[in-house]
Amino acid sequence: MDELARLIDVVKRLRDPQTGCPWDSVQTNRSIRRYLVEETGEYLDALEEENWDEVREELGDLLLQVVLNAQICQDEGRFNIQDVARGEADKMIRRHPHVFGTSLARTEEERRRQWDAIKNAEPGNLTRKSALDGVPRSMPALARAQKTLSKIERAGLPAPDFGELHSELTAVEAAPTPEDFSRHLGQVLFGLVALCRRHDVQAEEILQDAIRAFHHGFREHEENTQ
Repeated sequence: MDELARLIDVVKRLRDPQTGCPWDSVQTNRSIRRYLVEETGEYLDALEEENWDEVREELGDLLLQVVLNAQICQDEGRFNIQDVARGEADKMIRRHPHVFGTSLARTEEERRRQWDAIKNAEPGNLTRKSALDGVPRSMPALARAQKTLSKIERAGLPAPDFGELHSELTAVEAAPTPEDFSRHLGQVLFGLVALCRRHDVQAEEILQDAIRAFHHGFREHEENTQ
């Protein structure tokens, strides 16, 4: 039996209101949304550690979340996992005419412009009123800031002025109220993300690297002082 089909069947049985699992059978897309975030974090941890057995297992947990969410939608008469797969395959083919069609994209810049043009012409994007529509609100703040700056750049709009970082830092130190402190520090953080964007590095990733290095150094300090 195809293993993906087997997993789909397992989830269907778990969701059966009569003979399934009491927990699985009553879940909704909203009630299980936190698990998608948690499983994504566990997958990223396994990937960072290059523990490939755990990577495989965590990919399975992510796949379970996709199948379970799709099954809930099928049970409620919205769509099923086949609709999800079909839609995604169609979208990838549509957005890669240089692979599946006759269009040419000789460079990464040509590919990006072509991708943006195709994406912007899709029905779901035609109703967007702002270049910032489509930036997920639930993204981690650093990643959301960088996505925002990417959208601004692609729209041809000016990015934050890096020269303001020093003045904002000065304003942080001189902030007369907690509200002013928070506002100016927020501008500093946003400016630092813009600096990351200028140098083509991911703010979320380099902060994770810095945290990881700190954890490593702190654990070494603990071992040496015991």
